[in-house]
Amino acid sequence: MGCGDFENHSANMMKVVLEKIARNSNVELTNNTESTTAYTPEPESESTVETKSSDGGGCLIATATYGSEMAIEVQQLRELRDNQLLQTESGTAFMGMFNDIYYSFSPIVADYERENPLFKEAVKLTITPLISSLSILNYVDMDSNESVLVYGMSLIILNLGMYLGTPIAIVMGVREYSHTVQD
Repeated sequence: MGCGDFENHSANMMKVVLEKIARNSNVELTNNTESTTAYTPEPESESTVETKSSDGGGCLIATATYGSEMAIEVQQLRELRDNQLLQTESGTAFMGMFNDIYYSFSPIVADYERENPLFKEAVKLTITPLISSLSILNYVDMDSNESVLVYGMSLIILNLGMYLGTPIAIVMGVREYSHTVQD
């Protein structure tokens, strides 16, 4: 994706945000003025991405991966965020930092998923274990800053083990096996 593509993508995202704001507040968008007449935006296309908002934003990559905001995996992520993480100070701070990073690249990934089914399946294979590991949090009480930190750090370590440790162990095992076969 070149610089021009990124600029066009950013401009399109801004247009989507403004259309959603206008739709929710019955304000008509014009070049530099506002009017209080109702605004009816063009229907959203399949490639239009959901954007984050203060009342709960989109799980853009998961929504594109699983095909719907109503998919079980997307609902699980949303419920974890809304019902557990945002209920504590440390969870809210984490979500603020996470959103800053996540929304810097997720619209591009989600759009590419919609354009490329093979990439979509690769993303699904990659994020399904992560989402499954987050289901552990449905069975614990995260009602304090300390519990959010402890469970959060534990899950980070678990996922690092899954995504880094397991492949490293497999590579090392294959290398060791190939050395024993050669001898």
